[in-house]
Amino acid sequence: MQLNVRPATWARHACLWRCCRLRLRAFSSIPERAPTSSSLPKPRIDYRKLADRIDFHGSNARNRKAPLPDDAHLQTAAAYNEYRDVSQHINSHRHQQSLLGERIRALSKDPEKKQAALQEAKSLKAEISRLEELLAATEERLYTLASAFPNDTHPDVPIGPESAAVTLSTYGPPPIPASPQRDHVSICRALDMLDLESAATITGSSWYYLKNEGALLELALVNYALSIAMKHGYTPVTTPDVVRTDIAHRCGFQPRDPADGAASQMYHIAHTADPAELPNHNHSKLVLAGTAEIPLAGMFANRILSASELPRKVVGLGRAFRAEAGARGADTRGLYRVHQFTKLELFVVSDQESSGEMMEEMRKLQAEIFEGLGLTFRVLEMPTEELGASAYRKYDAEAWMPGRGSWGEISSTSNCTDYQARRLHIRYRRTTTKPTETATIAEQAQTGVPFAHTLNGTAAAVPRLIIALVENGAVFDDSGAVVGLQLPSVLKPFWVGGNARGLIRWPQLVLLPPSPTMSAMSLAKQAYSAFNREKPHSSITEWVEILTSSTYDGEAYDGIPELVESINIQATGPAEASRAIRKKIKHGNPHQQYRALHLLKAVVENGGHKFQTSFADSQLTDALKHLATDPGTDQKVKKKLASVLAGWHRQFKDDPSMALVAKLYEQCKIARSDRASADRRAVENVNAGLGLDVDYLMVRRKEEEAAKKKKEEEKRKAKEEKERRKREEEERRRKASQPKTKRKPFNFEQEKPQILTAIASASQAASNLVNAITLVNTKQESLETNERVQECLAKAKQARKQIVRYIQLVENEEMIGVLIETNDRIIGALEHYDLLLKPDTTEEQVKELQESLAAAKLSTTELGKLQDRQRAAIERSVGRSGSTNYGYTSPGSGETSPTSPVHPDLQDLQFEALGSDQKGLPPPMRPTGVRRSSSEEDDTWRRGSLSDFSDYQSSDEETHNRAGPSSAAQSRRRGYVDVSDNETQDVRRTPKQPAVQDEDPFADPFAD
Repeated sequence: MQLNVRPATWARHACLWRCCRLRLRAFSSIPERAPTSSSLPKPRIDYRKLADRIDFHGSNARNRKAPLPDDAHLQTAAAYNEYRDVSQHINSHRHQQSLLGERIRALSKDPEKKQAALQEAKSLKAEISRLEELLAATEERLYTLASAFPNDTHPDVPIGPESAAVTLSTYGPPPIPASPQRDHVSICRALDMLDLESAATITGSSWYYLKNEGALLELALVNYALSIAMKHGYTPVTTPDVVRTDIAHRCGFQPRDPADGAASQMYHIAHTADPAELPNHNHSKLVLAGTAEIPLAGMFANRILSASELPRKVVGLGRAFRAEAGARGADTRGLYRVHQFTKLELFVVSDQESSGEMMEEMRKLQAEIFEGLGLTFRVLEMPTEELGASAYRKYDAEAWMPGRGSWGEISSTSNCTDYQARRLHIRYRRTTTKPTETATIAEQAQTGVPFAHTLNGTAAAVPRLIIALVENGAVFDDSGAVVGLQLPSVLKPFWVGGNARGLIRWPQLVLLPPSPTMSAMSLAKQAYSAFNREKPHSSITEWVEILTSSTYDGEAYDGIPELVESINIQATGPAEASRAIRKKIKHGNPHQQYRALHLLKAVVENGGHKFQTSFADSQLTDALKHLATDPGTDQKVKKKLASVLAGWHRQFKDDPSMALVAKLYEQCKIARSDRASADRRAVENVNAGLGLDVDYLMVRRKEEEAAKKKKEEEKRKAKEEKERRKREEEERRRKASQPKTKRKPFNFEQEKPQILTAIASASQAASNLVNAITLVNTKQESLETNERVQECLAKAKQARKQIVRYIQLVENEEMIGVLIETNDRIIGALEHYDLLLKPDTTEEQVKELQESLAAAKLSTTELGKLQDRQRAAIERSVGRSGSTNYGYTSPGSGETSPTSPVHPDLQDLQFEALGSDQKGLPPPMRPTGVRRSSSEEDDTWRRGSLSDFSDYQSSDEETHNRAGPSSAAQSRRRGYVDVSDNETQDVRRTPKQPAVQDEDPFADPFAD
């Protein structure tokens, strides 16, 4: 849908002079840094990146003539080192403060030591407060220094002053000779379109009135440029002309140093002295916007956009206020440099990957606007000294102004990368996959919510366009007097008010005399078309629009036969097709350009001699030449163009009527080589005069080497991964092909000492893990980095494997109960460890877990009661199995042999000795059920029978019907459902692999 834009709609602006209690004044200087507005967070400057490449950034600032001291980069590096050191000292003191707090709690029964510790804590708190004040001051100084550095510079930007600019392309007709007679001030005064004297009386120099046709020309230019921008997907916006000083500074509008003689960039608004009015104007500082770019950028401030929304393209209409109109002279007189003017601004928010491509699209949009006006203009790659603080790269468009006798800037386009976005907090949310585990912190941040890139460009700077149109379009009579103004026909649809004075001349189409065979209807159609200044528009143009859309792939031939048929059945078909394709080549995006070349090749090869001879006009060939020489052309499009031109060269080299087309291939090759050599010579001349930036070249070389090494490393890792998978697959197949060994029968009587030792070891391992976790302060140290915790964790996992193995093999009900209790205890300790590592665990949950772990510790009395109950269970197990006493002696009997082998873990647990020469069995440890107090009754040893835990059906007769006496309980086959009947402790975690692995209770116990 196309909007119907009324010209007068975009001419209405709020009058600043309604603010009767505000007064304007041009400051000769601006504070070093505007106070940060409370409405936006502090800018996010990457201090570390700046400090790591401080020499490069210092050289970059010198190349761009930034208003910085010579040692600014050294001051910044020193400030960053100081900021880092103070931060480390504060963190160290806070760690000491935390340890001191624990010591104070532990000294609650010793008043003297506690009082000394309190005094130490007080002095430590005072030292932390002093360091925090120092850190705030250091950070403020670091921010002031870092924010003054300009953005990075694109590698292709020439180094030097304005004279080092490189011409990228030239458009339009040949320039007319320079002449003082074509001065726009003289012409506008003669036509009563400009009044400078009245404006100087009421305001001052460099202010102006546009009158009569001058005012109508401004409205027509604004609405014409606006219509082009909206056609390319830009959303129209009217912006406020007053902005906060902080927003202007965040956008990169930093004043030059007054010591260098440079003027201020902005007008500041002074507040009224009436205290009663202060609540109505409570902003800290306000300025008149120097360009609509500032309020347009502020419109996206502190926002997180979706990647699907990008790019966000807006076109804003506003008044630009510039305090530095400059000294009066021939180069700045009249409308060329004024304090206030109407300006239509393009602004784009894009992702980081496509900002370069978006900059080229904006440049083509501007070229379409200026070509429609019939101007002679050129596009320049601006050098470092002409870049603003925020610009990473900048293109300028300059129109030929014969009255000034030189080229004059009419627009600019800048890619600011993330310079403005970091200061305005403009970010976007990526839709890519999650980062890998080996990704750095910066790479992980990039995959999440990175800062966007911003671009801006001028669609219409009205006074400069008026100068170019007036000086190139003035009409003189034979005596040399100005009698009118020739304007381009594209402005006529937007012209309001008519032409009462008859000064405006519009291009006229010449009607051919009617032939004798021309019908009245044909003559009427020609007259109607001439009156409306319309080109033929039929299904051919519609087919070209459809076939160059994004719905068709680059090499698709669908619809081309219909297009060729439409061309052949219409008299004006070849000309219309040539014009429609030419527009796509000149103003389309890369996909449209590629499709247009594909269509052109197909139509030339299938349209016959009629189309071949009619399309070979100078306009289309010029468009193809420009596409070949333009450095902004997509490489894929250039390859397609080279293929098409090479085919035409072979096809038409012997056809005299197609000589113009056949020569295009060689001409485009020559043009590219000339252009490359010219650019190379320009860069060499600049480097010869200024000297090469050795630091920059070294940085670039290191970056290229690092990228090459990274690529080689990725290839090597991919190859190793492939080989590893191949070896694993071969190993798996080898094991699968080997015959399975017969399982060794399980002998309960022989394994009983080992079972008892495993129970003791597992109980001790669980207790050690709980104790180790309890002693760790999780606020200061991670469980994953604590060596003692990790050692106990590994022992607990290893001990649990043996317990699970015996649970699968033992059928004695009393023994299996002890094994299950021991397994539960290990599982509880492991689950506590996993829960403490859970990312979403709150401090309250951590505190509760630590209290639970502390409550799980047993006193000597409780341990004795538990051991008595477990000894009874073991004795019943021994009695049922019919086995002999293993030499266990109760602690009260005092018959312990000093020479008997004793397991060291059993000694710690107050167990008696184990082994075949002992007279008793060690009591099993307490299960892992956490008690809130020691007074709670612990009856967890009262387990059900084996059938409560088991559905395991063994078919190994040798294992379960072994030689020797066995009880009836042993002959019964049991099934094992789960080693733990406490389902509430089955904690599932996503971020980390849990310490309690899900083990198959029916797996082969001898697999290890």
